[in-house]
Amino acid sequence: MRVLIWHGWLLEGSGSNIYTARLAEVLAGQGHDVALVCQERHPERYPWIAAAGVVRDGRIEFEPAAVAPGPGRCVLLRPEIGPLLPTFVLDRYEGAEAKRFVDLSDEELDAYLDVNDRALRAVAEWHGSEAVIASHAVPGAVVATRALGPGRHVAEIHGSDLEYAVRLQPRYQRLAAEGLRGAAAIACGSDEVARRCRRLVPGIRELVRIVPPGVDTSRFRLRTRREALTDAASRLEADAGSGEGRPRSLDDRVAQALSHRDPDELDRLARTYDQAEPDADAAARLRDLAGRTGPVVGYFGKLIPSKGPELVPAGVRASHRSAHVLMVGFGDKREWLTAYVMALAAGDAEAIAWLAEKHGIAPEAATPDPIADAAAPGGSAARRRVPITFTGRLDHRYAPEALAAMSVLVVPSIVKEAFGMVVAEGAAAGALPLVARHSGLAEVAAALETAVGQEGLFSFEPGVGSPSRIGAGIDTLLALPPARRRRVRSDIHEFVRQHWSWDQTANA
Repeated sequence: MRVLIWHGWLLEGSGSNIYTARLAEVLAGQGHDVALVCQERHPERYPWIAAAGVVRDGRIEFEPAAVAPGPGRCVLLRPEIGPLLPTFVLDRYEGAEAKRFVDLSDEELDAYLDVNDRALRAVAEWHGSEAVIASHAVPGAVVATRALGPGRHVAEIHGSDLEYAVRLQPRYQRLAAEGLRGAAAIACGSDEVARRCRRLVPGIRELVRIVPPGVDTSRFRLRTRREALTDAASRLEADAGSGEGRPRSLDDRVAQALSHRDPDELDRLARTYDQAEPDADAAARLRDLAGRTGPVVGYFGKLIPSKGPELVPAGVRASHRSAHVLMVGFGDKREWLTAYVMALAAGDAEAIAWLAEKHGIAPEAATPDPIADAAAPGGSAARRRVPITFTGRLDHRYAPEALAAMSVLVVPSIVKEAFGMVVAEGAAAGALPLVARHSGLAEVAAALETAVGQEGLFSFEPGVGSPSRIGAGIDTLLALPPARRRRVRSDIHEFVRQHWSWDQTANA
């Protein structure tokens, strides 16, 4: 079958990007002829992409030579949309100026939709597409409806479209209604995100299907920490990259900015290095962690306030166990998070309150619980200072090893999630998940809890005071007897293998 996938961004760095890449790879692997329309500028990084080209003014230009559609082939085509790239969350993109959808003028939005409409028409005509998958209610579904007509595409809801655009502005509600009502079907990763979608866009109930994302359990598997991190470090060293990742020396300048209460300097420091690269000494840090004993509590994702990454060190500090924290991720709020870790280590409630006031950290992390607990009579020095390893960005190639190294994976997202693919990937890799009990995350946690027969084991109640509840959840998971822990890890890996595979997603 000739399958066309439209996605507005890259193939790394976010859940929907990774979902799109894995889906295209699996469909091509099943023998389908796949045309992937997105903004990825480095198709050479993906061995399953057979050829690439650009779409300019409705014309397709291949690089370096034209190719014909064929079985088991994926061709990537990048629409030339100009310098402006609309996004849900601000990020830095090579060769583009990112601007949030909610900040676009009507003229900018119309121009963006129009150029993608013409590009999709051109690709569908060249490709002879028999099935079309459009990513996000906005912009994918409306682009597909306008380009191809009603009933020609499946709309894929990832959640960021709903939370960062449709819910916030009437113009995106109107566009979502146009795109989703024109779909042949609407794929949602969980019942919860399907309910949210139906509330925001009435009249689509009969079109909605629940299609969870998948996990490659041949890659996300149980491994020892030493094996996993040593492997990851060796591959990082072999993959030279730009060499312009965050240097350790920046910590001193972050400490100064915190001391001077200078929010502009924290933002500026995040722009002095390449966010798309791992930290300069990430490989050495992973090797060091590989040789340590004791539990590792981890985070894997973007370092932005809506994901609540600061709740991880706060939760570990509130726990009664000595654990090392592994923070894998990137984002323009990295230096705010570093400043928070410094303030937390110093027990500086005033500095933490300032960071929260300036919106660099999640409000939940500003609660005094962890500081008060550690400073109380009998509080130990170990609880006052939590060892933390930052890596910077490790792309999805390194996710299986990073997750396998974690004793507990905390997913403290504050924003509503459609599913929480990292939870399933972590479970497959043997990291015991501890996730905020809301939105699609709650459904994933409940499914895994049912698989091991222990309600509430993998989730915590979000909101004010959550660091203490995260700490209690960490204590519960780390207190599992060794035999029980091995059984739980095996059971959740097997559950993911049986219920959340990419083949099942592609075949749905």
